[in-house]
Amino acid sequence: MKPRKSYAGVLFCVGGRGAAGDPFQSIECYDYRKNKWFPVTEMNTRRRHVGVCAASGYLYAIGGHDGTKHLSSGEVFDPVTNTWSNISPMGTLRRGIALACLGGPIYAIGGLDDASCFNTVERYDPSTDTWTFLSSMKIPRGGVGVTALKGFLYAVGGNDGSTSLDSCERYDPLTNKWAPIANMKKRRAGAGVTVLNGMVYAVGGFDDNAPLHSMERYDPVTDIWTLMPSMSCCRGGVGVATLGGKIFAVGGHDGSSYLNSVEAFDPSVGKWEMMADVEVCRAGAGVAVLDCPVEQLEDMRKTINTSGPAGRL
Repeated sequence: MKPRKSYAGVLFCVGGRGAAGDPFQSIECYDYRKNKWFPVTEMNTRRRHVGVCAASGYLYAIGGHDGTKHLSSGEVFDPVTNTWSNISPMGTLRRGIALACLGGPIYAIGGLDDASCFNTVERYDPSTDTWTFLSSMKIPRGGVGVTALKGFLYAVGGNDGSTSLDSCERYDPLTNKWAPIANMKKRRAGAGVTVLNGMVYAVGGFDDNAPLHSMERYDPVTDIWTLMPSMSCCRGGVGVATLGGKIFAVGGHDGSSYLNSVEAFDPSVGKWEMMADVEVCRAGAGVAVLDCPVEQLEDMRKTINTSGPAGRL
């Protein structure tokens, strides 16, 4: 038999915070074949409630909070060199921000500081290392979840400064306009949002009272949200991404403790299953899938471990 090829996508869990309160610089990556997490080079800056997305073979981490102040800075990870490099800062200092890639550019959406929640949207062009303000959302959304699907951006839930939201809106880059879509079944801030099989999924998060274990799915054709099987536990501030045809929910907070548990939803059987834990309990981490061979990262890690502490693993 021929050896199996690796999955092209690698799941990254970036930053966040744990029980001690200080934000993390650390990164953990998931090997789908071995059901195992391993570390890669840390970011240059500590970041909780950070926006993370993959674009054109690179991983971006933007905004967040470093434990002292809100951040407008961003950095990019190159899986070939296993290094982080700084990029130009956004125009807004914010945490609870969401990132998504649509057609090359990266969109930074919503977020909050200690005074207010934001409806602002900025677009980053990697080719010129520049940011541009775009049309704002109709509603301020701190802790918003965002994903891209079929040429549109979907902004899901969040908090407007007074309450968690069930409202959602969709951005058309051709017209630079936002339009409302159907409300979710539940109000959610700090939910994980991802796409699977042409549908938008909203997972966990907080309402105004407690973290949630529920999940719901949006059909853009019918403009309808449908409740789906719930996770095994409540996860506010959960990181969510799609890998290998499954939705992964990483860490979060269950109302009493920070979590390092991970579970994955398999739509073919309609169930969640527990996966390998991340090493560190995390909520407010950024989770994304980067298209690169997992062996490349593991080999680089071995090289760095052999050469000494410079890699900050």
